[in-house]
Amino acid sequence: MAQSAVSPAGTSTVLYLNFYDETTGLLVDPDTVQLDITYGGQVGFADDYAGPFTYQGATGATAGQVWRQARGKYAYAWPIPAAAPQGVYVANWTCTYGGGSFLGVENITVGGSLPLSMPAGDVGFWTGGLTNPNTNGIYGASIEFGQVDEHGIAWMWKKIDGWDSPDVQGAGVIARSGDHGGWASPQYFAPRTLTWTVHASAPDQATRDLARTLLQRAVPVSGLATLRYDEPVPKYALVRRSGKVTEAYPTLTDVTFTVGLVAPDPRKYAVAQRAVTIGLEPPDPGGGLTVPFTLPIGLNPASPPGESIATNGGSFDTPPVAVITGPVVGPTLSNVTTNQTLSWSSLTLGTADVLVVDFLTRQAYVNPVTTATTPGMASAGGTYWPADVNSSWWQLAPGDNEVGYGGTAGIGSTTVFYWRDTWI
Repeated sequence: MAQSAVSPAGTSTVLYLNFYDETTGLLVDPDTVQLDITYGGQVGFADDYAGPFTYQGATGATAGQVWRQARGKYAYAWPIPAAAPQGVYVANWTCTYGGGSFLGVENITVGGSLPLSMPAGDVGFWTGGLTNPNTNGIYGASIEFGQVDEHGIAWMWKKIDGWDSPDVQGAGVIARSGDHGGWASPQYFAPRTLTWTVHASAPDQATRDLARTLLQRAVPVSGLATLRYDEPVPKYALVRRSGKVTEAYPTLTDVTFTVGLVAPDPRKYAVAQRAVTIGLEPPDPGGGLTVPFTLPIGLNPASPPGESIATNGGSFDTPPVAVITGPVVGPTLSNVTTNQTLSWSSLTLGTADVLVVDFLTRQAYVNPVTTATTPGMASAGGTYWPADVNSSWWQLAPGDNEVGYGGTAGIGSTTVFYWRDTWI
């Protein structure tokens, strides 16, 4: 049986094999001995990273060869390359004896810096993360992929299907009566369905089972977790399970997960958040003015009070979150570019009051206990305050949007729009 070794890259580690006759239980010499070293999976699931190395009669340490120490006892000194990627390798000992072939495997944990590239035959290397916060007394978990965690588990993001485009929903086309073709009816993007494949390599079997627990805790059933994918522009989606989590075990200390996910909101949001603050001044009490020049005269226009530009650098409409701070009477929030306005004509906010407006869930709360500025993560507590019935909920289109804040305001009243660039 192979014995595990743990060494940093650039050092040498000795791998051992003890071979027993299964009938007598005694150490015996096999007919042939071969060692293959693979990365991330055993022989048959991954290509050789080093080897094969065979026993050719050596009785002491010999470069590039397996040597015999005693009856049934063999060893090999592996000089780990300094550039070897950090992670879990597999020592695969293949022996022939009595007409049969026998395979023994054991993991080798190699420390060092994170890999910039993977060994030949690997599927690639991406980074990202899954964060399921501790909410409502249910303990979540956070996992970062493309690195080794504090438990010694190497987490690898292998692939994700469904990140390219969501499906559509709605009738789409209604057949015409007594004529060819049909009528285009409203159609919308459906929730985004994903199939995510990740791999965990642990230093031992108990830690592998810990990896299984962490992954199960990180993927919520009822709540929403943040799935971050580190593309050139890092993006995230809010996801939950859409089915069971399946597991495969290429070795005793490795596990590959296939996870079905659904993102109720099909958008992919930029990790980086944008914000713009708009203030209001008290009403002008009026008064006379004498100008020391003769009209007409050319003047450069200034930006109107209570308006600013919000730029969506993505490719799809993005819902902002607005936080209004009093004092203000009858606040309004407008997208001047699309000519849409939200209003709360019966609402009066004092100096210490706030109104948090989530344009994704189309809900607004006065003085919430916690204030969330991520769309869809509704602020907790407070008083729900519906918008006027003649209001029009709006979003930020790709490009520049002129947004406005209105109402009868006192000194110090502001609104802050928070948003993220969005893709579909």
